[in-house]
Amino acid sequence: MALVLWPTVVLLPRRAWRRSALRAGARLFIRWAGSPLSVEASASLPRGSFVLIANHASYLDSLVLSAACPRSLAFVAKHELAKQALAGLFLRRLGTVFVRRTDPAGGVADTMQALNAVRANERLAWFPEGTFTRMLGLLGFDLGAFEVACQMGVPIVPVTIRGTRSILRSGQWLPRRGAIAVHIGEPLIATSRDFAAAIGLRDVARAEILARLGEPDLARERIDLT
Repeated sequence: MALVLWPTVVLLPRRAWRRSALRAGARLFIRWAGSPLSVEASASLPRGSFVLIANHASYLDSLVLSAACPRSLAFVAKHELAKQALAGLFLRRLGTVFVRRTDPAGGVADTMQALNAVRANERLAWFPEGTFTRMLGLLGFDLGAFEVACQMGVPIVPVTIRGTRSILRSGQWLPRRGAIAVHIGEPLIATSRDFAAAIGLRDVARAEILARLGEPDLARERIDLT
């Protein structure tokens, strides 16, 4: 699949065609891998721009979102991937927004890039945990996705992904078969555009994902330990 999909995405002249190819390839990959995908939605996705946020448990999560979401998505990825020869070119051709997690100055520029993407009517797909581990549980959420949503006045769409961690864990290269379930929650809209609204939006979205995920709250456990 990779041998077909990579050159297809790189060579197609239009971004919409590249994303359609990715969606079709993702659905075929999941089907051929013997991992049935079920999608449940509490509401229809917004017509215009939005920021989709999801829990992150596996390398498969981006493929799963591409297969499950009926709308074209622009993924937000860590800046380190932009430097990789194969992955970087592939992601740039899809219109990926790269963000730096540890560089404050660069992070401001990256936030502006995300804001400009929303202004261009992109629908961002963001993993606010920033990383994933082999251990079950939901990590704390970074504020970036929620600040962008508040400043631009667009909805946050919380999405819960279950099953991908057991299929392909961190540090594992050979996937196992297993069922994947995706739940698309109702859009959430901030009441204002300030910092407090972003925090409130983050907390509500995270609570919804945690309730449906059925895994421990790792952020709460860390607070209790300290």
